[in-house]
Amino acid sequence: MTPFRWQNCYADVAASRHDRTIRSYLDEVILPALISLDRRIDDLGRNKEPWAAFEKGDIEDVLRETKMAFALAMQSIWERQLRSYLLGCARELRPGEPVDKRIEGADWKGLRKLFSELRGIGLEAFPSFEALDTLQLLGNACRHGDGASAVELSRRCADLWRPIPPMPFGDQLPQVNLQTVGAMDVPIERLCGFVDAIVEFWEDAEYIYNESIQSKHPSLESRLARERAERKWVPQAARTEAGGHGE
Repeated sequence: MTPFRWQNCYADVAASRHDRTIRSYLDEVILPALISLDRRIDDLGRNKEPWAAFEKGDIEDVLRETKMAFALAMQSIWERQLRSYLLGCARELRPGEPVDKRIEGADWKGLRKLFSELRGIGLEAFPSFEALDTLQLLGNACRHGDGASAVELSRRCADLWRPIPPMPFGDQLPQVNLQTVGAMDVPIERLCGFVDAIVEFWEDAEYIYNESIQSKHPSLESRLARERAERKWVPQAARTEAGGHGE
């Protein structure tokens, strides 16, 4: 097995803190805010005053909107990290070429294409890609409302909507779309999973960076030998005759 290697850039070094940034955002900002709202809802649920039920409903709406806002913020942080990384790579690997404008104006599909061009491996090859692709859809839905992204999310992620309880006496609900962005309730577990995916991506990128160092210190060689045996994904160099990257 020959590990996949790319041409290292300073952008790889600059990206080394991206995983800690998003993890800290979850631990220090997102979770405390959601826990605070949950406690307020619990307190109102125990309150026997008539007004408490109405305020409880209001805070539940705030909680739902807050989770959507955090999902959008998370997707924005991830996308800025990725664009910054690609810009750094492009300026070093393709100086003088007008790649900057392509990166700045690229949509998600375009960013994936540029990543493959600049790094010699597709984002789709990373184990975190499925979650990151879903996060992109969720960010679009939270930003723009109902549309193609929301439709695809309803196909992929039923857990983003609470199940509709059965109607009494067998009554049927009107034939309307109940999986709208307005009815979305993002589970906290989903938010944590998205952070895990972003962290995993940058950790995988760091692993490739370490593999790509030309003259490795013996301690790094030893560490990489252990990591190859332990990690879930070890991207492999393309076989010349196959013309593609291994999984």
